[in-house]
Amino acid sequence: MVNIVDLKTEYRTNPLGLDAAQPRFSWKLKSDLKGVRQTSWRIRASSNGRIIWDSKETFSDDSQRVLYAGPPLVSRQQIMWQVEVSAEDEQGVLERAISEPGYFEMGLLERSDWRCQWIEPEEAVDIHARKPSPYLRRVFQVKPKLKSARAYQSAHGLYAFWINGQPGTKDCFNPGLTSYYQRIQYQVSDITGLMQEGENVWAVKLGDGWWRGVTGGSVINNFGYKLHFFGQIELTYEDGSTDWVITDENFRTATGGLLASDMLMGDVYDAALEPVGWQSTEFDDVNWPKVHLSTEHADAALIPSRSVPVREKEQFDAKPFKDAAGSLVLDFGQNIAGYVRMNLRGCRKGQKIRLVHGEDIKDGCFSIDNINHCSYPVDAFQEVTYYCSGDPLESYCPLFSVFGFRYVLLEGYDGEIIPGDFTAIAVYSDLEQTGSFQCSNPLINKLVDNSLWSQKGNFLDVATDCPTRERNAWSGDSQVYVRTAAILMNVYPFFEKWLIDLKLEQYASGKVGITFPSTSSVHSPEALADAQKVSMMYALAGPTGNGNIGEDCAGWGDAAVWNPYMIYLTYGDRQILENQYESARHWLDYMLACAKEHNPLYESQPQYHHWEDGELDADYIYDTRMHYGEWQEPIKEEITAHNLAEVFKRMIERGNPQVATAYMARSAGNVAHMAEILGYDQDQQKYSLIADRIRRVYSKYLIAEDGVIEQGHQAAYVRALVMDLCSANKREMVISNLVKEIEAAEYHLNTGFLSTPFLLHVLVDIGREDLAFRLLEQTENPSWLHAVLLGSTTILESWDGMDTHQGSHNHYSYGAVCDFLFSRVAGIRPKFSAPGYKAFELAPVTGGSLTQAKAVFESLYGTIVSGWNKTHDSILYHCEIPVNTTAFVTLPDGRQMTLGSGSYEFRC
Repeated sequence: MVNIVDLKTEYRTNPLGLDAAQPRFSWKLKSDLKGVRQTSWRIRASSNGRIIWDSKETFSDDSQRVLYAGPPLVSRQQIMWQVEVSAEDEQGVLERAISEPGYFEMGLLERSDWRCQWIEPEEAVDIHARKPSPYLRRVFQVKPKLKSARAYQSAHGLYAFWINGQPGTKDCFNPGLTSYYQRIQYQVSDITGLMQEGENVWAVKLGDGWWRGVTGGSVINNFGYKLHFFGQIELTYEDGSTDWVITDENFRTATGGLLASDMLMGDVYDAALEPVGWQSTEFDDVNWPKVHLSTEHADAALIPSRSVPVREKEQFDAKPFKDAAGSLVLDFGQNIAGYVRMNLRGCRKGQKIRLVHGEDIKDGCFSIDNINHCSYPVDAFQEVTYYCSGDPLESYCPLFSVFGFRYVLLEGYDGEIIPGDFTAIAVYSDLEQTGSFQCSNPLINKLVDNSLWSQKGNFLDVATDCPTRERNAWSGDSQVYVRTAAILMNVYPFFEKWLIDLKLEQYASGKVGITFPSTSSVHSPEALADAQKVSMMYALAGPTGNGNIGEDCAGWGDAAVWNPYMIYLTYGDRQILENQYESARHWLDYMLACAKEHNPLYESQPQYHHWEDGELDADYIYDTRMHYGEWQEPIKEEITAHNLAEVFKRMIERGNPQVATAYMARSAGNVAHMAEILGYDQDQQKYSLIADRIRRVYSKYLIAEDGVIEQGHQAAYVRALVMDLCSANKREMVISNLVKEIEAAEYHLNTGFLSTPFLLHVLVDIGREDLAFRLLEQTENPSWLHAVLLGSTTILESWDGMDTHQGSHNHYSYGAVCDFLFSRVAGIRPKFSAPGYKAFELAPVTGGSLTQAKAVFESLYGTIVSGWNKTHDSILYHCEIPVNTTAFVTLPDGRQMTLGSGSYEFRC
């Protein structure tokens, strides 16, 4: 029997507020038979009870990214759709099935659909001071026989809203982060169930958020100085009439208990100042002044939310203890990004309660030194200051602040703490978990769990480096981790939205910034002056129209190429390539242009004196600009506040030809392949030739005749092998040198951000599975399992972070090793020839101390399972293949076979 499940539109279940002209439909098939494949599909879409599109029966096995092809969709249109499929099993038996209905609703597609205006609740503000949260409210009437109610809302800053005292949505940190000056998201909420006949109230609270808060480490007022709100409620009645409640000068405003809200600095809240009942209809707001209209930054495009919402997720109860200094500390057992909901008892009015959030216990004491070691010039760091109302029981939970923490220093409260009084709530983008891995080594299992938690903690509408310090969406971290991200969670809409912001903020030269959307915008002379005081990059070179020193980085800017390329491999959706191709090509052309610049330090070297086909070999070696290279490589010079300027000066002067040229070669090959997929034949030929030329030049000049590239650095050899930079006559020597480097390091790794994800893959590819598993299971520093052994619950920024109490304890980059566990140890690997796991490899690799391993991956087509168990004389292998896919299986004993859907067992 065949069942149709998991209907999605635009990668989401029953979404509201789409703006896609041709929404993408998808579904999965389930069957207990083997070799089942869809043979045809038929979609019927209806609106207002009338069929608007009947695809007719289409003989195809497509069940992903089927495009709507009916009449043009219009604003607010509600669509129900069903799919009917036929499928046959390996015996040729034909079955038919029809799905339950799916649903989606269009957003506001034209600017004329918006009747509201941007409103500004604040008068003149001190741009350097922390400011109270504006409260907004408007009373409106609802007539009898209401059919539906929708709220369309956005803000400069963050907003939360209530209807008649009830929260209007479960979503957090709206409207999310985009390239605000160019586009800003709005959200659509179904508020029908919150309405009452007669008088209603729409209440809103605003927070600083990314708009004017501290994000990026030290820059305040990132995008603007004042907060604004924008929205309308549409009331549709059974007779077809509509009423609108809009943001205009009829909104009233005041301030209340929330005296300051900043995503990084945190909250200052005085409960005695909170207007009681201000969100309800009974409240009298006659003394609240009216807002005024604003056109500031009002020309950015309004777009509906393009990704999944941010939501409250797992919760953890506190375990209080006294640290070595006698301070009261709450241990939540898991490092998360989120906040604490607290209940207080028996406090006097005005009593000050202070919560400081951190990741570390140092010398037995609560410490934030590892994440605030630069002493960022802010008034507070990850703090909530709460002044009590004096009520017998009072509760508080932040709305607009989010912290990275496992521990909380609690000051000013001497009441008895009972379970449930202090609850840590994890907050992150509500991405479906798709991958799980389990093996016989519990430390590896914990490593996978830690990686997932670091992904959760850093995927809050954008992918940040850490949820504590700068909280920037670093391009380098994302490209290092994107393959693993797409294994552990369904991240397609998350990255599709984010990469468009990369494209929007790409410089005219093709340069790609190291973070995007940029959270250090320079929007006034005052902000520029502040930025120059705190930014080493500005201090070295000053801002220019083409970005700053430090924004040329190979391996960081390459996110423009690698991220869409890997997302296409994982999800098979050409749209990501169509969206990003010009951006990827533009970045590559920028690298090629930089390579043609001469670096005086290297002009005496042979590449500057040899020509081929009329071109200088040096023009294919990227030896200029500043590159971070193998960031956090454990053998590199430690960078401190004292030597920072000198280190960056050397990086600028020397460039990093080994790293930058390698990434230029890889991106050239990637762009050529993207061009081939998209049918851009001339580009495919052009960039293929360029990629070949770069590889030849790299091998000729950057790899010595004896295969030495950079002694003492495993990364150099990993990079050359994984990016195919070795000529045939040097490859075996490069392999030999990599092995020597690993042996010299006594079987510890010494790779940094860029090469660590590939180290174990390369060792398997060269037939050294023994070394791969030895490194994987190493527990001495530096290694993946060292921090696990010390009790980490997330991935560290640096290998020795828990030993030295330095660096973030929640950086996901080194968690990229999970790709090896899924794609090599369990053996689940997608193929570019049939991307999105339409066809895939199952080729498990056994080794080390492992006696058992199993991965489960929820692909777009269904659940893939691959697992093995070693016995005393054989290996038992089990796999499960989804309906409508093909698996190319290579068993541990070398047998190969091609299998359709079903569950299989083999003994090797």
